[in-house]
Amino acid sequence: MDVRLKADSTILKNGLRYLENNQDLLLAICLNNGYYKRENIYQMIKFALNFSKRVTIFTTDGPAKHNYLALGKSETEAIRETRLNKNRLQNLCDIALERINATLPENARHTLTYIKWADIYQDKAYLDSYAQIKELYASSAEFKNDIEETSRQVLLNRIGIKSQVETVLSVGIEYIFEELEFILSYASLGAQTKPILDHGINGFSYIYYESWPVFEKLVNGEYDNQPKEGIGFVIAKIEGAIPAVL
Repeated sequence: MDVRLKADSTILKNGLRYLENNQDLLLAICLNNGYYKRENIYQMIKFALNFSKRVTIFTTDGPAKHNYLALGKSETEAIRETRLNKNRLQNLCDIALERINATLPENARHTLTYIKWADIYQDKAYLDSYAQIKELYASSAEFKNDIEETSRQVLLNRIGIKSQVETVLSVGIEYIFEELEFILSYASLGAQTKPILDHGINGFSYIYYESWPVFEKLVNGEYDNQPKEGIGFVIAKIEGAIPAVL
């Protein structure tokens, strides 16, 4: 696992510090991304469990609905596709955990927890974060530009839309909004949403395999001069693994 050790911003420094201190970890397993194959998922989960006994996984089935809508799927089709892909990815996570635990004595075996978007969407902390992000989008030209460019690249390079991207950009950006709002509100989510209520309240690291500039700038306070405390970012990539368009 190739971990980015050059911490040149607050969020990256926090990420490495929380990792070193064995604090809570939040691990994304993303739909519509060929990086998340069986072996890569195993390696990512193994890496996370080596540093923390409290790893929560979230799949991106909630936000990913907007990508399917951008592809022209109906609401019913989009929900069906995301549900099937979420189940497939979560099964791969369970298989990875079984594989890891098979090498350990019974008293040293790990557990994983999962968080559900149906619960996230109802959570007051998430809804408050949603309103704040939308307000920033309306007030900051730089943030607006970065959100739209991030979505544009996802639609072109991950989803495979090759023409008329601008016509569906307003749909696609909801994916970015929802994921950002979730991570920013994560520590404050309620008991009905988080399987471990105090997970993340003393700081947590979000693990991903590549840089995510709009997220890093947002948490560092570069858009609004308001750094978001308690959120770290760890960029950890499996050597040789390349994302693919689905």
